[in-house]
Amino acid sequence: MAKHQLRIIYRSNSHAPLWLVAEKSGAWEKNGLSVDTSPQLIREKAVESLKNGHVDLISGNHHNLYVRNFKNGEDFVHLAQATNNWTENKLVVRPEIRSVQDLRGKKIVADKLTSHAGLNIWLFLKQEGLDVDGGDIEMVELRGSSEQRWKRVLTGEFAGTFVTIPHDSRAAKAGARVVTVRAIPMIRGVTLTTTMSFVKDHPSEVRLLTKGFVDAIHFFLTRKQETLEILKEHASPILKLQSDEEVETLYDEWAQSLERKPYPSPHAISNVFQLAVRRNPEISRYNPLALWDTHFVRELDDSGYIDRLYS
Repeated sequence: MAKHQLRIIYRSNSHAPLWLVAEKSGAWEKNGLSVDTSPQLIREKAVESLKNGHVDLISGNHHNLYVRNFKNGEDFVHLAQATNNWTENKLVVRPEIRSVQDLRGKKIVADKLTSHAGLNIWLFLKQEGLDVDGGDIEMVELRGSSEQRWKRVLTGEFAGTFVTIPHDSRAAKAGARVVTVRAIPMIRGVTLTTTMSFVKDHPSEVRLLTKGFVDAIHFFLTRKQETLEILKEHASPILKLQSDEEVETLYDEWAQSLERKPYPSPHAISNVFQLAVRRNPEISRYNPLALWDTHFVRELDDSGYIDRLYS
């Protein structure tokens, strides 16, 4: 029987662990799929490649499609969500900083301030009572690697920066204080994103993809040693992991975050929509649930398939 072909692009290497496990575990073949996650896009953004039919789905695009659907009447849609928590919640700080509140009146450094990473920090600080717009704290943009930013904290140039694994342990080994802060609910990482036009024309493929997605999560969560081997061999070069310990830490973070039933959480949707509204205030009247169609996950869930996997 011929396999159904799907072309998917993931927006960040941070998504790679789950996609690699899906591929190497046989989750796609099990469901009659051939999934290519390496489309070569030249001078074309991921969203445009989706619109133009050069890829079928995107893993990502968490906050920038609300404005396109609202203002342009486009038909982008999110179908499933692998994780619902912010993981860049390790705060590398100068020695005198003991808590988030100690950052008041100080400068912190972040990646692009209007990106998902920078907006996450803005929202977290706002929820902690530190208003960037009101001058409670200053966010300075520094594009580049996390290592560049935490090293500037070590030199005393900035009071702190937010990182994810493995940069927290690397910074700690270099002598930095690292404080793990509250992980706010957030739509991030592997989000199955496509268009309603594609869904209507390819419902069988979407059903198979949803089932394969669930199977990949199940493999990740229940077959740790095999997953570690996949991550060590295939994810380490992509994510530049330096030791077995870093691979194990990566696994643990994913295992703690993955949703057995890949629904988005209401709080995560609410928070990511706040990021979208910050960039485009005119969409504040848009209902963020309009961008989601989880009925394929619901259909699989109602069949009892997911519960049987874990029974």
